[in-house]
Amino acid sequence: MLLPAAESGPGGRPVGRRGWAVRWPDRCDDGFMITAADVDTLLFDVIGTVVDEGGTMRAEVAAELAAAGLAGPGRAEELAAAWEERSWSLTAELDRGGSWVSTDEVNARALAEVLAGAGGGAGGGPAAALPAEAVRRLGLVGHRLRPWPDAVAALAALARRFTVVALSNGNLSMLASVNARGGLTWHAVLSAELVGARKPDPAVYRFALDRLALDPGRTLMVAAHPWDLRAAAACGLRTAYIERAGEGRPEPSDSFDLSCPDLAALAAHLTGG
Repeated sequence: MLLPAAESGPGGRPVGRRGWAVRWPDRCDDGFMITAADVDTLLFDVIGTVVDEGGTMRAEVAAELAAAGLAGPGRAEELAAAWEERSWSLTAELDRGGSWVSTDEVNARALAEVLAGAGGGAGGGPAAALPAEAVRRLGLVGHRLRPWPDAVAALAALARRFTVVALSNGNLSMLASVNARGGLTWHAVLSAELVGARKPDPAVYRFALDRLALDPGRTLMVAAHPWDLRAAAACGLRTAYIERAGEGRPEPSDSFDLSCPDLAALAAHLTGG
């Protein structure tokens, strides 16, 4: 497994943050010795970092296709992949246009386009025969995103030591559902909806810092998306990269204060667990 680190400390342990080097799979890179004494508040990306968006989408697509008698080899994986890809590209289009649209609307619109054949290779096939109610349920999949297996316990442990805050591009109604269903521990939940912009817009990070009266130098942004961490660092926040399958890998030039294989390792590192 790899992380940004180019220099070696005693015993050959990676200690730098630039370049790529081998590291232990169950521990955080702490080359710059970020410890509990260095931070007061943890801001968490939610979608992809705390909850498994891709896995939930695949599971729900498979269930709806099976219920409608439309299941077939690879069909669910193809539709879910096309849907997820179109959701990302549609979000980018909307961001370039300067308009904030809810995650619910993006997901529903992207799914409709894919099923109609306008947004990917899965359209026009048997999946296009999904009943309208099934399509409606899938469009609201964001409300049922499942936590990664390590997330609930890790957040609970961190919340006993730090202020833990969700800072998400998800709309508030979606986040309320996800938090209630998943049993996630937060001291506050902030949505980009409150700003009318979306991460990585600096306005979202500044909103969190201003509203919660945070010192950016003692605030740690935790995310599985390198683009999120780059933008947070540009606003003066400390950064922790969490490895999640399918959520993006750092570039060799990236510099993050911590890099961890999962949230369990982050919690163990910061709480001494």
